[in-house]
Amino acid sequence: MLKASVKDILRTIGKEKKRFFSIMTITILGVTMMTGLQAGCEDLRLSADRFYDEQRLFDVSIMSTLGLTKEDVEVIASMEGIELAEGSYSEVVHTKKGEINKTAEIKIFQNQGLNQPYLVEGRLPKGKEEIAVTAAYLRDTGKKIGDWLEIEEREKEQEEEAEDELSVEEEGSNFPITRFQITGTIIDVMDINNADGSAASHR
Repeated sequence: MLKASVKDILRTIGKEKKRFFSIMTITILGVTMMTGLQAGCEDLRLSADRFYDEQRLFDVSIMSTLGLTKEDVEVIASMEGIELAEGSYSEVVHTKKGEINKTAEIKIFQNQGLNQPYLVEGRLPKGKEEIAVTAAYLRDTGKKIGDWLEIEEREKEQEEEAEDELSVEEEGSNFPITRFQITGTIIDVMDINNADGSAASHR
């Protein structure tokens, strides 16, 4: 019975050689593509995981509209299961491209090692008047490493007291220095949803 089935299959293949080899080729291509996609996705996941581990990307981010104090960070760091906790600061500012204002996010990194930016070109900032930016910022503004940039904080809205018609005074500037020299190009490890990274990073 088995021999008869094999002979029948071989006879059918012999009569329909073109159709058989077409189906076989399509099957081989499909298997090859699926194998490549699976292997590629796994490689991408492992590469991303290794990159985030090397740059020490945080696991959990805690944000507050009123801000967090040094004491808050110390309390979080003392909790069970927390290896390291550090505070950070970021603000959206304006930077000019010719006469046009463009928004950029300034991030101040700490020296404890979390969320370290990946250096692509140049060097990381060392002085107070130095800044590292992403490739997206250089592309959008036309600047290059060694150029200077100026930032301007967004205007803060004044709040009015309805009862006594008094207004709260505008807060002072968070950046005593507003002119920085670009020292390098980085990838912001925290901006995982944007292929180009955040606009700017200050140390």
